Amino acid sequence: MYHFAVIALLGLAVLKVVDLVEDFVPGLTKLHSLVTFALAIGACVAADYSVFRGFGITLRKDWMGLWGTGLMAGSMATVWKVAFGWLGSKEGAEPEVKHPSRPRMAA
Repeated sequence: MYHFAVIALLGLAVLKVVDLVEDFVPGLTKLHSLVTFALAIGACVAADYSVFRGFGITLRKDWMGLWGTGLMAGSMATVWKVAFGWLGSKEGAEPEVKHPSRPRMAA
């Protein structure tokens, strides 16, 4: 059960980091999914955390568990974004929606 909580909270952390990066670089909103999954996989590889190892599931190669866990965390980031939208929060929306009066940075 703790491994599910780690994945859920890692997904939330990835979502917030991606939102922060997109606030500073608004052009990345077109690549939101790619950035989300890249950061999630990078976080799992950097932390050397595999949910498969935690549950005792043997995989052919160790990197498969790390990348699979990163894909799960990236998917949980999407779940968090949809949950926040359902609750009526503007967090997780594009920077133009969150801050309509803020002047855009020059590209």
